[in-house]
Amino acid sequence: MRREVMRRGAQARGQALVEMALLVPLLLLVVVGLVHLGWALNAHQVITNAAREGARVGTRAGATTAAMRAVVLDVCRNAGLDTAEVTVEATPGAPNVPSSVTVSYAFHSPLDALFGRFFDGQAVVVRAQCVMKY
Repeated sequence: MRREVMRRGAQARGQALVEMALLVPLLLLVVVGLVHLGWALNAHQVITNAAREGARVGTRAGATTAAMRAVVLDVCRNAGLDTAEVTVEATPGAPNVPSSVTVSYAFHSPLDALFGRFFDGQAVVVRAQCVMKY
């Protein structure tokens, strides 16, 4: 009787170990996916703010496309984004014409080094646009 109880306990521990070995990779994949999503959302928030700042500059009298672009790139640089991956399309405002800024960012995850070969290492393009009244 006593041996039977001990065997069942050993089997339960072995079963738990096998179940954990099967679930840990899935849980790790979910955690890595959430981290990747968080970085992408952060990049989107940064370029949204950059587009807003660029459009705000474009509403001032005498604003130029170069000034708007410089502000957008400065905001992206200060937030830690790679400005080589940032594309800015800006139109300064005029009386009764709103200023417009569209920012695109090719988001490369820091995890591409580990998982890039599974997803062809392609960047996710994140876009934001802001239009402000002059």
